[in-house]
Amino acid sequence: MAERFGKGNVDRIGGLWVLHLGGTSFERGLQHGTLMRYRVRDTIEFYRKLPSTLAARVAGESTYRLRALERLKRTLVRQLAKNRDSDALEEMRGLAVGLGMRVEELAEVMVLADVTQSLGALAERRRRAGPPALPGFGCTSAVRAAPNGAMLFGRDFDFWGAGYWDANPAVIFHHPDKGKAFCSIATGGFATGGITAINEDGLAVAVHQHGSRDSTLKGTPIIDIAHNIVRTCSSVDQAIEEAARHRATGGWSLVMAGGQPQTAAVLEMSSERQEPRFLSEQALVASNYFRDPELASRELQSNVSATLSDHARFDRALHLVDHSKMTPAKMAALLGDHFDPMAGRERSAGYTISRITNLSSVVFSLHDKKFWVSEAGAPTSKGGYVGFDLDAELSGRRSSVGRIEGGKAPSLKVTSAQDKYLEAYKEYIDSGDLNRVLMILSDCSSLDPREPTFPFVEGIVRSMVGNMRGALTSIDRSLEVEAVEHKRQVSLLWKARVFDMMDHRDRSTRIYDELFDNPSVPSIVKKAAKSGRKRPFREKALTSLMIDFTNGDTIE
Repeated sequence: MAERFGKGNVDRIGGLWVLHLGGTSFERGLQHGTLMRYRVRDTIEFYRKLPSTLAARVAGESTYRLRALERLKRTLVRQLAKNRDSDALEEMRGLAVGLGMRVEELAEVMVLADVTQSLGALAERRRRAGPPALPGFGCTSAVRAAPNGAMLFGRDFDFWGAGYWDANPAVIFHHPDKGKAFCSIATGGFATGGITAINEDGLAVAVHQHGSRDSTLKGTPIIDIAHNIVRTCSSVDQAIEEAARHRATGGWSLVMAGGQPQTAAVLEMSSERQEPRFLSEQALVASNYFRDPELASRELQSNVSATLSDHARFDRALHLVDHSKMTPAKMAALLGDHFDPMAGRERSAGYTISRITNLSSVVFSLHDKKFWVSEAGAPTSKGGYVGFDLDAELSGRRSSVGRIEGGKAPSLKVTSAQDKYLEAYKEYIDSGDLNRVLMILSDCSSLDPREPTFPFVEGIVRSMVGNMRGALTSIDRSLEVEAVEHKRQVSLLWKARVFDMMDHRDRSTRIYDELFDNPSVPSIVKKAAKSGRKRPFREKALTSLMIDFTNGDTIE
């Protein structure tokens, strides 16, 4: 039974909340917040506290450092919130009233992605604070155009918050009193069309996050740029012109497809540059690395594994859209793909399109304005999809277009191990109980002994709880099954670090020397090896690193 408030209503279709909101920006926010008030508070609180949670992971025992990071976060939120578009601000104010929250609290959620951008750039500028404080993001988008005019657009949204964002997946139809009607695919309680959206003209937009040295607090938050596009633009060319009116806060890509006329482009941007990349030979793909050489030269990478993942997902998605006759079901299968092109096999925690932090998966059929949204929990890319007819919904008719499934399911071993690994990730973020994390990782290795990510991460966690011999055993086990050479070099770096912490300096320096002298070793690892040659790695350094579960690596 649908619930109503003012011009708004909410219904439950499958595992999705479906909202229709009407009126001014404030009214739509108020309807949204009121209808979802008692369903989304845990999600809102999680994202409000996320920077503090992550800061606590890297601040170590320094309460002074933690307080300093808290003050910095509040400063960034205040500055970025000032730069928000007036329409988005009004919607946020209405949403805050409906949710029973202070506007300042909700602002912490709305500009969260821009805050992480700013923190990453600041950490890069102040190298004493360590490498970029950025997680490895893993969004994947793929567009396929057919000679008959059909166009399909698949999109995986990847971010922190498995178990929260995907707890209340929402399809939110906006019927504004001014501007274009549009649909936002997000989570309940999240305002604007700034993550994944499609408007009445069939123009779809999806945001991908990067890291860039070119960052500014004077920029427009990315969700507002995307929101303005879906409210005002009918074509990709208009969208590019609209984006050019704004200065971005940092590194982003906007994937835009459909519209009138129908085409597609990826607009890569930082605070200093915007460069479009258009549909070529009927295919277009984006992950989380810049293709434009100038933007790429200023890009930040959180670790080697995140870089490997970005390239592998791009290559795999491009191969699939180039070599398959795409249908909505096949596009859904692409989003849930478990094949790692670097390892040459299906993996449960490799460099694959399907990742444990896929929080939302959508397939758009742009020529007929239909779309399908995954109703599964993370990783949503494995789930079944509920279909919608955009024109019918915006005209007030409820019209189902049926379900699609994600194609052939991976092996039970792969999916079971991935689900267990997701459990370990959640435990690490939610409680930080490393002993509990170790127990779950042991189960992961039992389910899929061929997956090197599990024993490698287990080795890092064992070292963090002081079990150095166990850590060495785990890392050696990961080296036995690791097929990707650059990842082997990361594992060897950590083996040297464990030797340091065991006071086996002769063994550690041999590994550091080999890594530093090897021209094929990535620069991040080479720099760490150079540091290791100068001074041994100590247990104290473990308190200021963060485990990147998604990519099976560390952020230091």
